[in-house]
Amino acid sequence: MSHSSRSPRLGTSSSPKLSGRRLSSSNLNTPSAPASREPSPSRRQSAFDLGLPVATNSNSQNQNSSSSETIGRGFTLLKNSIRMSTKRGNRYVLGAALVLSIFGFWHISQTSHGVGSTSSQAGGGSAWNGLGLWPSGAQWGTGPMHSGNVDSSSFVNLDSGNMPETEFVRGVAGFSYFKNLYLANGTFLAITSDPSHIPEVSHIMSAHPTDDNKYPPAGTDRWRVLELGKDDLSALGGVAVRKDGVSMFFNDEKGLKSVSFLKHYFHFIGEVFLGAWRVLTTAGEMELPRRLMYRTSPDDWRDRAALTPWFQQSVMPNTAIEESPIWEDRAKSGMTFIFDKITITDRWAAHQKGIDPWRFNKMTADLLYLDSPFNWMDPLRLSMKRLVQTKGTCSVYRKNKNVPIVLYINRQLTGRRLIAEDAEVLEREMENLDKEGVIEWVNAQMETLSRVDQFCLALKADVIMGVHGNGLSHALWMKPGSAVLEFMFPGGFARDYATVAELMRHDYYAIHNDTVFTKDKWLKEDGWGVGAIQGFHSTSIPLNGKWIASLIRKIAQDKKGMVEP
Repeated sequence: MSHSSRSPRLGTSSSPKLSGRRLSSSNLNTPSAPASREPSPSRRQSAFDLGLPVATNSNSQNQNSSSSETIGRGFTLLKNSIRMSTKRGNRYVLGAALVLSIFGFWHISQTSHGVGSTSSQAGGGSAWNGLGLWPSGAQWGTGPMHSGNVDSSSFVNLDSGNMPETEFVRGVAGFSYFKNLYLANGTFLAITSDPSHIPEVSHIMSAHPTDDNKYPPAGTDRWRVLELGKDDLSALGGVAVRKDGVSMFFNDEKGLKSVSFLKHYFHFIGEVFLGAWRVLTTAGEMELPRRLMYRTSPDDWRDRAALTPWFQQSVMPNTAIEESPIWEDRAKSGMTFIFDKITITDRWAAHQKGIDPWRFNKMTADLLYLDSPFNWMDPLRLSMKRLVQTKGTCSVYRKNKNVPIVLYINRQLTGRRLIAEDAEVLEREMENLDKEGVIEWVNAQMETLSRVDQFCLALKADVIMGVHGNGLSHALWMKPGSAVLEFMFPGGFARDYATVAELMRHDYYAIHNDTVFTKDKWLKEDGWGVGAIQGFHSTSIPLNGKWIASLIRKIAQDKKGMVEP
């Protein structure tokens, strides 16, 4: 056979290119079909020509043939196949003939009772239908088309005159919630008849960090506002692919001299994710996100402890994770996309344009200005609770309804911890309160527990206490109205977990040895927040255990009636 007429490879210069014209038969190089050969007489009647009965729809008499005729044909077929199987090399025909004869029997029996009738499909034939073996009355093109979850709403005609307009729903600097936001060639497009309703880009998104570690507002390669009836929209291609559900886009990325901060679990769960979720809930949206979209590379957002991927895959099992390669693929696709509901989170926009983030160097500080429902964390807590209860090794409920649970995040194996003697006194005092029945005391070194058990303890705790550190992010999973005690080196302060506690409506106590560092002391006279000082991250943080015990006794009395529903 000649090899001179091969079809062109995909991706080579001979492949047809996409353009505005259609491809006709003259545009395509199609290899000619090989000439058919007349089979030799010896092959015309091969061992596979078994004379099987064929059912057709054109002759009703064939469809109504009796079952006795069917059985007779089957036995004749079986007899012929046995006779043929005695020849060397054809014994395998016996097995094939048995299968074919049985199938032929069932097929003809079904058609003789009326193909496609309700009784035949609802009866014994339904099991065979599921395997594709039972004859069906459905003809090609007559049944419904099944296309998964893709339907006509998955695509939007942009030339119809009814283009969905972009709406800015709610937000603060660095946390923005939009409806009907467009994306083309890697650029977000707010398309509206009233651009004045769209915030300034400096409040929404920053550009790639400069070589000297600056984060200017995003340029037109990342963000544009287009006015309907004024700006040319022909470059959008006339059609958009709809991305339904809630999307969360994180614009944070590392530069030459910076990191995105996403490699730390708290900076993800307690800042960028928490802020996006908070903004959604203030607008009445309680649906878990359909997708999380990162601009940065995969190695830049995964934390060393792999707690962030665990949370995403376990607590939000139906949420897709789209990293920078998918972002780049979408930008290069040449298609326009429209996101039904999307949040855009940008750390540097929050720091540069926010009201309070600069005071404490915390991007989430302005979220407290957005009022949300009391149960705004319920969808996430419910998912976490279901995961914990499915494992079944830890109950999320009190042993005694009248005895609150106090969870101590024990950091004595880490680099930031209490003075050893003070830690011993604290544990002894808490054990005494447990024996009295005042509290149920749980002393947990989280790094020694499974993740499911860690989060179970957080779900059922009424009070969490511990030295400043990542473990206090578990306050997110406590029921609203719980209490958080954070032990800090006297004189120093960090607002990370204070903000989490405030957003969750917990009672919050910053503890300096034997004193509560109250909110009126968090700001200095110059307006800046009190920060970490020397000794803040040391192994010698002092704490008066007896004084803590007296405080816990009072808190426990207040939390008696607060039971996990």
